[in-house]
Amino acid sequence: MAVYRFRVCLEDNEDISRDIDIKSIQNFEQFHTIIQEAFKFDAKHSASFFVSDDYWRKSQEITLREEDLPLEEDEIKNKVEPKKLMSAVKIAKYIEQPHQRFVYVFDPNVQWTFLIEMLSMLNEDPKKTYPVCIKSIGTAPKQYKQTNMAREELNPDMAIAALLNEPMINDDEIYKKIETAEEGIEEDDIKNLEAEEGEEDQEQEENFDEDDNGDSDYESFSDEDEH
Repeated sequence: MAVYRFRVCLEDNEDISRDIDIKSIQNFEQFHTIIQEAFKFDAKHSASFFVSDDYWRKSQEITLREEDLPLEEDEIKNKVEPKKLMSAVKIAKYIEQPHQRFVYVFDPNVQWTFLIEMLSMLNEDPKKTYPVCIKSIGTAPKQYKQTNMAREELNPDMAIAALLNEPMINDDEIYKKIETAEEGIEEDDIKNLEAEEGEEDQEQEENFDEDDNGDSDYESFSDEDEH
């Protein structure tokens, strides 16, 4: 029985690839499953294969779930061919040339896209269980990427925290820091503060004495004028 060998590359990084052998009579759902396993994805999302030409232009769509079969209004207007179901379509049905290509898209929200090209046709090895990943190049990317919220969606406090790349501090923690701030003052600092306050008090007393002396001289001078 014929076996197809495909190379599956990540569209954004063709240095990350997996070579997969699959029987001609096996279906696209089995192909989908081995790709998920080869790239260590969790297979929890919808997916589709697209028959492709030499320029990676998509044509016939072969989708995973029945609920994804109905076409959208714009697809109907553009006379898009009805979708096929992976479990119902054998790989051999769409092998039209020695280097047949497919585009595989997983998880519509993230749009993981893989480019698939047939490398060769082999004879079945009875010792192998198909489909099978026979070669792995490069480290698979993490399926769930951390994304930053758009700045316009952040409130001012969150925006500042994002710019500073620091964790948010809630109000309770802020008040707690204020109440316990005195605990952070060292004994030497307290002595310095007390010394400064003593100097200020002494200066105020001296200024007060000078003012009193000035008033006495004024009174004496006034008395002389009256005489």
